[in-house]
This record gives sequence, C-alpha cells and structure tokens, in this order.
Amino acid sequence: MGRSFCVGRSALMPDAALRRRLVLDPADPGPYAEGVRVIADDRVAFAWFRRLLTVDPSPDGDVLRRAMAATRAVDSQTLVRLANSGAYGDPVVVPFVIAALLVTGRVDLEKLAASPARFADAPDNFVKGLALLSEQTLPGSLAETYQIMIGKQYLSALLLKAGYEGLAARMDLNVSAFTRKMRKAFYGDGPRGFTEHWTFAVGHMVLLAFLVRGQEAGVLEFRGVKVWKGSVANWFLWDRIRTLSRNLEVVPRGSVFADTHSSRNLEWVDGRFVNYFEACGIIADRAGDASGAILQPPAATDPVLNRFFVAAGLGPDDRIVTLHCREAGYRVADRHDLRNVDVASYVPALKALVARGYRVVRLGDRTMTPLPAIDGVVDYAVSPLKSAELDVLLPAVARFHIGSSSGLSLVPLLYGVPTLFLNWYPYEMQPWGRRNWTVMKPLEILGEGLRSTDPKVYGSLGRIREAPLLRQLGFQAGNLRPAEVERFVRDFAESVERDGRAPSGSGPPNSGPNASRVFAVGDDGALHDLP
Repeated sequence: MGRSFCVGRSALMPDAALRRRLVLDPADPGPYAEGVRVIADDRVAFAWFRRLLTVDPSPDGDVLRRAMAATRAVDSQTLVRLANSGAYGDPVVVPFVIAALLVTGRVDLEKLAASPARFADAPDNFVKGLALLSEQTLPGSLAETYQIMIGKQYLSALLLKAGYEGLAARMDLNVSAFTRKMRKAFYGDGPRGFTEHWTFAVGHMVLLAFLVRGQEAGVLEFRGVKVWKGSVANWFLWDRIRTLSRNLEVVPRGSVFADTHSSRNLEWVDGRFVNYFEACGIIADRAGDASGAILQPPAATDPVLNRFFVAAGLGPDDRIVTLHCREAGYRVADRHDLRNVDVASYVPALKALVARGYRVVRLGDRTMTPLPAIDGVVDYAVSPLKSAELDVLLPAVARFHIGSSSGLSLVPLLYGVPTLFLNWYPYEMQPWGRRNWTVMKPLEILGEGLRSTDPKVYGSLGRIREAPLLRQLGFQAGNLRPAEVERFVRDFAESVERDGRAPSGSGPPNSGPNASRVFAVGDDGALHDLP
C-alpha cells in the first residue's frame, strides 16, 4: 500500500481522496485505519487511532499493532485518560491500553503478575486493567469474578490479534488458572458452569460433549455440568450430548459462575493445562471406544437416514464420504477469513472418489457455493433435504470425512470417523485422532511466491488470524492446489481402506499423544511433518 499522506507541514492532513471519503461518510472507518497504517509520525498515528475508535469497535490486527507501537510517543497520562474514557467492559479500549504498555515495555509484567490485586479496590478502569495482569486477581463478588475473567480474555484476544503470540499465551494461562481457581472456590470438585457460548455453535458443542463425557468418566476434576440457557446451534446434537451424563442441567443465565467459551482457554488434565483439542484427545482415549468415539453411531435402520438415502438416490451399503469446506456466508467476520476454503479446488478430488466407488455428500449451510452437477456427489448443503438431524447423522456414517477449519468438521470425531483436514488454519490447535491427517494452508513468502515448511514460521506467523497483519509481516496464507487436494484425498482414502477405523502404527491403540498427523506442503507439493 502506498502512502496516502503528504510530508512536511501537511503530515497531519490526508490526501484529497481520503478527505473526500471523510466528508462524504465520516463514520467510514477506512480512512482512519489507513491513517494509522501509513503515517510514520507515532504521535499523529496514535491520534488517528483514537479517531478510529469512535467509529470502529473492532480495529484490524495490523492497525492495532501499529497503534500499540505508536504509543511510545505518548505520555502515560494520555493512555490513562484513554482507558478511563468509556465503560470498563469495552472489549478494545482498556485492553488496548494495557496491551500497549506491555508491548512497549512500560510496565513490569513480572512484578504485576506476582502481586495480588484486589479488583474491588481499583479506583478506575486503568487500574482495573492493570489488575488483570496479576496472576492473583482477587474479586469481591460473583459479578466481579465474571468481569475479571472476561477482561483477561479480552486482553489475550487483543494481544493475539495484534500478533503478540507470546504475551497472548501468557494471558491464556493467566485466565485459565484464574477461572479454575474461582470455580474450585465456589464449587470445589462439584459442578462446573458453562455459558450459552458453549451451545451457540456446533464446534463449541462438540468440545462441550467431550468435556461432559470426560467428567462423567472421571477424567476431569469436576463432577456435574450446568449450562446457561441460551441459543442452541443444533438441537439434535444437544439431545445426544445430554445422554452422555446423568449430571447435566440447563440453568438460568447468570445463576452460576460459568466459563465462557474461547478457543484459547486451557483445560486442566492430569495436573497440567492443555488446549481443548488435546484435552478431547485424552478424553477420547480414556472414555471413548477403540476409535475414540464417545457417541454411538446410528443404526443401519435409522429412519431419518433411510429417507435421505432414498431421496438422494443412495443405497444403505454405499461407501459415503462427507465433505465440508468452510465459506464466509455462515458467519461473516474478517477474523475468520483465513479459515475459508474454495470448494472449486476440490472438484477433481470428488470426481476421483466417485471413480473409486465412493459417494460424496457435501455438508454445510445454504449460503454455500453450489457444486457443479457430478454423478455420485450429493450437494446436501444447498438441498431441501438438509436438516439438523442429518447434519449430525451423515458424518457419523461416513467411511471418512474431508474437513476444514470449521466446527462442523469436528462432528465426525464424536463418532471416531477418520478425517482428513485440508487447508487447516490457524496453527494454534490441531485436531485429535491418530487416524486423522491435518494439512495446513501453505504459508507463502510475499514477493517470492515460495512456500515455507519451517515449523518456526508456522509456530509464530501461522497463529495470526488476519490476512492484513500476516501480509505486513511478509507472508500470506495460500490454498492447496486442486492436484494436491486430489492426491492427498487419494492417499488418505488408501490409508483408511488399509487400516479401517483402527489407529495405524505398531504400538497399542492408545499409546502416545492422541493427535492427528500435521503437515505443511512445500513448493513441490510434498507433505512435510510439523510438530
């Protein structure tokens, strides 16, 4: 992006095109964000960021990163006034100020983390924000406990969005330890609360299902589950989850202290904190069957499935492969864009599967890009046959599933169905399941067109959620080529045909970490193992 601002005395003034945009639509965040990005003067860039906050409640990660760096030219009292300029619960303003102090080295994190901080004694938003850095933040009430938990999560999310993975990871541990400590203080080893955020998306529900099964089997430290009443993404799946425990109860919102969902939160298992996917793998080993399933597959005589087979022209003995390629229509949010996939690049692989004797059923929602007509492929996602029941039952009876970075592609893991995750992004968590493969979206070096297979690159830049910030740091997330998708699908199909649902390898079924194999793809199209 070229500079859109003049130099010298005019450095405070945008060029004519941006001035016109500001006059015609002062609420358009675009010109303000561009000002933050391109102005070299830190003080001026920060002033534009403050203007941006008045029109954009969720600035892009590259803008946040630039604005945090720009605070080096701003005195501390200006930052204090910004933190105190609005409501404490704003997800950006207070977290931004605290994050800026961290990344510019203006606070002693080690000292603050080790010092107890009474949240109720904080006189203003700024001091409350500093209290979030303590690893011993002390609430004065149940309401404050929830405020602190959310505040810590907001801070972690903002640090991650701006590309400060190390600081974000430290806050993830901070909030997870705080939440566990408060839960045990309120309920001991008794029931655990979960907010309605755990049921409003299918992927969240899958994780909740494993946690419910884990506490019922004694794998986790709590006994009993209380879920806040709220929206449920799939009532059929919710009914299946409720069969996993005798101690699951739906309770009024706010009636118990509850964990809110965040993919960055950590679960306490075997005396250590692990991410949710690793926790699910452990639970699958100890509370699932040999394939890791925690739900029973539907019977061959299931009437819902049989009606679908007849309507779709399939037979009950057909070898079915399910497919889901995430697109932007279901949940429109820029921070999820890098998880999206172009289903057109999968068409050669689908034709090859049909030639191999499989029948393919594409899952998803009605906003999906329709597939071209292909014999042996059912575009169920955009068909009138779609239902909540079939969204769960179809992946349950598949020989294997081809998935992407989506909650729907976690549903097969409830049933131990082998899954090939293609174009997975970001690199934060990889799915569990020893039979599964996870092929990352290629990270390409800008200006060179070369793909990186360096684990260090994936371990740092591969965690960035937004394309503009990734580009600012010299990379872009590409997509697997159609020929690569076809080859990886063929190789995975051969592995499933050879090994079935049983884990491959020479060791016992439950030996070693229960994690998928993870690959980066090089310029030659070859798979390279990532740790």
